[in-house]
Amino acid sequence: MFKTQTVDPYPVRITKTLLKKWQGEIRVWDSPQSAIEGAKVLDIIVKPTQARVLEEQLDMFGSIPQRARIRYSRNKEGWVIYDMIAKPKSAQD
Repeated sequence: MFKTQTVDPYPVRITKTLLKKWQGEIRVWDSPQSAIEGAKVLDIIVKPTQARVLEEQLDMFGSIPQRARIRYSRNKEGWVIYDMIAKPKSAQD
């Protein structure tokens, strides 16, 4: 199992460019697992959204985030694939 870690919350965005890259939708899951492992889709984000990362799931080596638990849109929370969010450097875009 991959390690998860709580982080100091930081801002991220789901941009039009990211939505286009992922066929217009970002799925938000109930846990940092795949559907095969039993995770369920809680929500689907279909428009640009601001969020905050609260927790990260790291890769098997513990160095690169694979998934992020985000809080977005009126305190909804869930897990997304890390590549589906604009990271802190580009969150200002």
